[in-house]
Amino acid sequence: MTTPPTRAPVDLRDLNPASKEYLEAIFELGEEGQRILQARISERLGLAPATVSEAVKRLVSDGYVTIEGGREIKLTEGGELIAATLVRRHRLAERMLVDILGIPWHQCHEQAEDWEKVMTSEVETAILAKLDGDATCPHGNPIPGEPSPVAWSELTPVAALTAGDKGRLTRLLEDVELDHDVLYFLEQHDLLPGRDLTLLEVAPDGTRTLEVGGKQVALGSRLADNLWVLPA
Repeated sequence: MTTPPTRAPVDLRDLNPASKEYLEAIFELGEEGQRILQARISERLGLAPATVSEAVKRLVSDGYVTIEGGREIKLTEGGELIAATLVRRHRLAERMLVDILGIPWHQCHEQAEDWEKVMTSEVETAILAKLDGDATCPHGNPIPGEPSPVAWSELTPVAALTAGDKGRLTRLLEDVELDHDVLYFLEQHDLLPGRDLTLLEVAPDGTRTLEVGGKQVALGSRLADNLWVLPA
């Protein structure tokens, strides 16, 4: 396994908490192949457009992002390194909490917010050495700086499946991870990365009925858009 080639240009403990939140969101949206616009950041973080606009101005002033074509947000080299380090440490913290400390799956995202701030490169290496399986977070998202087990292009959202399609649940997008109640629902219904599922039915309103582990569960369109599978 590899580690990022250089250290983040600032001590992450000194980084403004709001900047940290925005940089992570920008990095994750880019990971998902989305155009990074202020409206998408607003939706992801649940913040007012005016709040996001002011925050983006600060990120530009601090040299973390640039605005291209008048709208699209791009991380600078320094911003990319900081964002990747933040996301890497967050996902490693999640694995530590679940795999090593036994914290329930649906609680790890929220608790990892504190752990990522104090993690060092030595702790990163120690956690990686104890991981079994692929270098992903418990929700299936790859750990930056490590080989990704499945290419994004190989995956498809549950929302794109048709009745009878089968697949292996592989990744949950960050939109899902931000909602504690949704994570609890998914855990209760065994909708976890690595589980095989079959789409049984699509209702007229877009609700999808899945079979997972011999049991049925219904998903609305929002969840179906955020759960990505490797088709069988």
